[in-house]
Amino acid sequence: MTIVRKIKEYAYALGFSAIGISKAEELTEEARRLEAWLKAGMHGEMRYMEENFDKRIDPRKLMPECRTVISVIANYFTPTHNSDKKQRKDCNSTEGESEKAKGKISIYAIRADYHAVMKKKLYQLFDYITQLVGEVNGRAFVDSAPMLDKAWAARAGLGWIGKHTNLINRSIGSYFFIGNLLLDCELEPDKPLPKNYCGTCTACIDLCPTKAIVAPYQVDARRCISYLTIELKREFTDEEKSMLGEWLFGCDICQEVCPWTRFSKVTELAEFAPIEALQSLSEREILEMTKSTFKRLFGETPVWRTGLRRLKRNAKAVQENLSSAKISESERQAD
Repeated sequence: MTIVRKIKEYAYALGFSAIGISKAEELTEEARRLEAWLKAGMHGEMRYMEENFDKRIDPRKLMPECRTVISVIANYFTPTHNSDKKQRKDCNSTEGESEKAKGKISIYAIRADYHAVMKKKLYQLFDYITQLVGEVNGRAFVDSAPMLDKAWAARAGLGWIGKHTNLINRSIGSYFFIGNLLLDCELEPDKPLPKNYCGTCTACIDLCPTKAIVAPYQVDARRCISYLTIELKREFTDEEKSMLGEWLFGCDICQEVCPWTRFSKVTELAEFAPIEALQSLSEREILEMTKSTFKRLFGETPVWRTGLRRLKRNAKAVQENLSSAKISESERQAD
């Protein structure tokens, strides 16, 4: 068995869903797209995206001795009420307390913080590589450095960038986390997929409630629910508030409607098992939440970094949206 084959087998044993290898070099095409996106102001108030441009497009600027980029993905999918189409259809129901709509949290956020889980596994993989090849230097990154994670995963053959700008894998859809390991040794690179498999489908574009996907492969963050609920630090304008709909944190709609997510499989990683208490929280419970309760429930999840103040801001907007929706529905039924 070759060294590369051994590395990949060990990655699968760690629970990664797929692994691929790329040669460390400048991402020239991605650099042009990123520059145009920034110039158009589509990054909103994410000023950090304007920084370290050279590092984002070339891993050798992050780690000068880097020769190889290993990309991995880890499936986190579990069915939740978010993907229950009947509930989505009935979200404005006023028939009984059990049928009342509740705010939603993106399914990636109702489990252990992926940064810690993924990075731990990446360094376990790194330790194994040092056993195979001897002395080698490496750095692991999980959505925590100026690096175009999805671009590297696509280059390594792990999938393609969909029209919603998420990476899609033919075997498991798009509900997965991405991690990268930079190494100063050379390994045989994999080839990217021969083509994009979105075809003529525009479901993600057509069904985005805020029309954030302004063109195929181009998202205007200023209209994206995930950006508004997670990245935006200030208070909402009235328009932004209404954009949230029922989403308390993040949004899964563009993934839910993608035909490729029908291939999603339930994760086998115990670390990514959903936290039951987070699947049934209402916006009212969040508005009444204390700091200690917030820490107990969300302290080890991706929601923690957003903070209780912004989560309550989101909950207040969702509560108003749901209340308005129920009033509108009652008026419609009265007519």
